[in-house]
Amino acid sequence: MKRETNERRLLVLRLAAEQALGLPLLESGYWFHKDVRDNFYFASHLFAYVAEGAPSWSEETRKAAAGLSVRMLRQVLTLQDQNPDSPMYGHWPLNLGADPAAAKPHVLPVELMGCLLILFHERMRHALPPELDSELQAALLHIYKSSVYRHPLVSMHHHEAKHTALKLLLGHIFSDEALLREGTACARRLLNHVHTFGFKEYGCLPWHWHWIQAFTCVWEIVRDEQARKVAEKLLDYLWKLRAESYLCGAWVGPQSRIWPHDAPKDTNTPHDYIQFGDFPAPTTFPRLEGAALFSYEVSDAVREAAMNRQEPCELKRKIRFAGADEKVESEAHTYAYLTNDYALGGIWERRDEFDNEQLRWDVSLPLDTETAELGVNQLYFFHPGAYYTPGDDRHASSYGQVLLDKDTVIAAWDVSPDAEAADTLVGCLPKGEWHVEERSGYGKLGQVFVAVHLMQPLSVKEQNDRLFAASLLSNGRNAVVVEAMGAAEAEASGVKTLDDWRAFAGAPDKQPVFKEGDGALSAAYTTRRGRRLQLTVRGETIVQRTVDGVAVAFDDYTIF
Repeated sequence: MKRETNERRLLVLRLAAEQALGLPLLESGYWFHKDVRDNFYFASHLFAYVAEGAPSWSEETRKAAAGLSVRMLRQVLTLQDQNPDSPMYGHWPLNLGADPAAAKPHVLPVELMGCLLILFHERMRHALPPELDSELQAALLHIYKSSVYRHPLVSMHHHEAKHTALKLLLGHIFSDEALLREGTACARRLLNHVHTFGFKEYGCLPWHWHWIQAFTCVWEIVRDEQARKVAEKLLDYLWKLRAESYLCGAWVGPQSRIWPHDAPKDTNTPHDYIQFGDFPAPTTFPRLEGAALFSYEVSDAVREAAMNRQEPCELKRKIRFAGADEKVESEAHTYAYLTNDYALGGIWERRDEFDNEQLRWDVSLPLDTETAELGVNQLYFFHPGAYYTPGDDRHASSYGQVLLDKDTVIAAWDVSPDAEAADTLVGCLPKGEWHVEERSGYGKLGQVFVAVHLMQPLSVKEQNDRLFAASLLSNGRNAVVVEAMGAAEAEASGVKTLDDWRAFAGAPDKQPVFKEGDGALSAAYTTRRGRRLQLTVRGETIVQRTVDGVAVAFDDYTIF
């Protein structure tokens, strides 16, 4: 690992350990009850920082931290179901409830936590107290003897990726050649599948990191040449996928299965910071997991792709959704336009998913800007659907269609009158300089100018970290046009201030045209590049979606 990369890793390790040391202990002796894994993740980083010398702490603090981390790790280990006759043998509970000792085992914790337990034990064994070393060995033996990882490849998703990594890790530490061969074969199938069909968990940020962390554990620990080689190829693929959607810590384009710490601001950033380091170090860790426990470093090619984008570029990706049987059930197409100052991206087709945790499109700002330090770094509008609650700006409804073209997006909604749906569009606007009018907003967000035009009146309310925007539906209908422009390009057009931008983007000939007729809703807009965009929808059906009169097609979209 390069010196600079390792310095950032050590900084994240220190910051995570400091956060752990400052966490309030509950009466049960745990830090967290909602998710048992967080207790392990913070305790393992606290222990590792002490083991690496904890140079910023006094000897008294080091001793206290060591004792606390050992107690927390041992408490977590006691929650494993170690009864071989139990149907949940080898598992841990997830939510600890009011009484952790009585919490029921759950299938999720062992998947990634099992991989990281193995990594932690192998790396920290030299520093472990005998009792903790013995208890860790016992926990890993129970995982090995159980069936927690003995699942076939069916869906080719993150759960199976972690099961595969466990097969390889357990095969290595227990010298089980058959299990190693099985895990290697599964890993090869996963690698071939993503190359053939694309990565189905597109923009699926928690799970993308789970893939990366699980196979990084394999790369770090497993010495079998074939197993390590396929893990390395998977990691290279996953990091290349990350790099092409990267903008100074921001994750560009459509996002699915995201958590509140992913939108409307990218805050799960320790892996990005360690590998790239082109934005401020994270100070809190909403999803710590194995962030600073790895020595793996991305290739120079990955780093160049992520950090040294010379010209604006378009990413057009196709995903064919298939399981292990390789029967394609559907396709989806993702789009992103990236510059050094901002990016705009989305997915053309809406997809149903568990808990409907998704963003169809957004404008992303880099995390190294003053605007992003003040608050959110994503701009978007959506029509709320199931699971939406105020303050959690996710969970769009099934309504709405999009047209994406470089730095411009049109989104239109035609909601059925008998639908059980919200009557308001919700918008999230990053803080900055704003001029808001009845149906438009003009913003200067650091080095980015944005124009927002709505079909219906717009209301904006300032909150701590964002501007909350709302616009009522009229007869179930509304539409929005968003266009962005970097400051350098804007200056070439004579735009330097927000007033300049308001005059430029608010000129009468630059206003969108919204129409209703023949039971349909139409939005047309001529971009600053002179491209004529038109989107017409009727209910959930696209009537027209054209750029300069030509229907949008996906012939040049490729599988990554």
